[in-house]
Amino acid sequence: MKNFSLDAAMYPIVLILAFAIPLSTAAASIAVGLGTAFVLFQWWRTKTFPQFDVKLLEVLAVYLVCQIFVAIMSWEPKISFREVFGQLHRFFPLIFAMTFIKNRRQLSGVLIASILAFLLNDLAGLLQYFALGEPRAFGFNHTPTFYGSFMLMQMPFLIFASQLKILPQLWRKIVLATAGLSLICLVLSMTRGAWLAFVCVAVIFFVLEKNYRIVAAKIFAGLAILFVIVAMTSPTIHARLETMVSTKFQSNTERVLMWQSALKIFADYPLTGVGQKMFVKAYNEQYISPEAIERPEVTEGGHTQPHNNLLNEASEGGIVGLAAFIGLYAYFFWRFFRQHRREKNIPFGAGLTAILILAGLQLEGLTDTNMTQVPIMREFWLLAGTLIASENILRSDMFGDNRRKNF
Repeated sequence: MKNFSLDAAMYPIVLILAFAIPLSTAAASIAVGLGTAFVLFQWWRTKTFPQFDVKLLEVLAVYLVCQIFVAIMSWEPKISFREVFGQLHRFFPLIFAMTFIKNRRQLSGVLIASILAFLLNDLAGLLQYFALGEPRAFGFNHTPTFYGSFMLMQMPFLIFASQLKILPQLWRKIVLATAGLSLICLVLSMTRGAWLAFVCVAVIFFVLEKNYRIVAAKIFAGLAILFVIVAMTSPTIHARLETMVSTKFQSNTERVLMWQSALKIFADYPLTGVGQKMFVKAYNEQYISPEAIERPEVTEGGHTQPHNNLLNEASEGGIVGLAAFIGLYAYFFWRFFRQHRREKNIPFGAGLTAILILAGLQLEGLTDTNMTQVPIMREFWLLAGTLIASENILRSDMFGDNRRKNF
């Protein structure tokens, strides 16, 4: 092990993560464990850590300190501390990608690994819906809701990758085709919150990308017309659309009741909430509304979260947890926005891509608690780290603009 090189060992780990996270939680966990072991082994040999982003580590440290304080005050600290540890290792793909993607060749490899995983995820969803007769596509992502979140992340990232000159022309065509499949799979997931989030993300792109508003308007108008046609000819999609505004649809009414209960929990435990992973106990045992139909004896185990990120943080973490959650993602929005400003002359740059991905997840998180799910967060943090790393790697010739030197 005298010739052990951490950089050489960690790049394959990032490659494995890029391919495994959308497809297998277990394989991704093994990769995270191996990567952590390599970093610790390097520290044991040299008593030094790699040159991590210090500012980022400070932000994550503040967030984790707040989470530890909440866990100490939890109804069941043992369960809550387990969740804090889970949150900690979800950040590792971010740190690994930012630190160990160092050149164009490595970035190209990570992009291709991600593209292949996205393509397989799309094909699995299409197979489930059209060949196996599943009512909603879910691919390798456990549930259709998770699948919708993955599609919201995949599409901006694929459009970003489709412009990169470091990828061969054939791969860029595959990327665009995969982005189209991801859009179809988003529809087939039947995830209403993800549909609405996609519309809002399109508006955000329209606002931020001033140079391409006319082209974007034409594309979005065409997609809207196509979706309306599909909805009119598909009873299933038409029915899902109708439920969005229905006050009698059970999923809608149950969500409202859970939101009300989450607010009551927050009112009773305003400082630190009931603790991480304690909503399931608080809601199903004490705070469930008399009007709720979906009870533990009906819905196995009862509802584990209130289908809203902010209310989940407020009820489980109180003011401390909610402030930590908002502060963490506000920092990343700010960081991505600054990157976007530096790339203001670049169409669909890495900073804008990261903004759209994070905005999509947070907007969908208004109707589903997606930011606590292991596969979703691992994928988000890996993509975020890749996009942050890409700025310096591709600063001189990022895109196929004739004004820029070709790679």
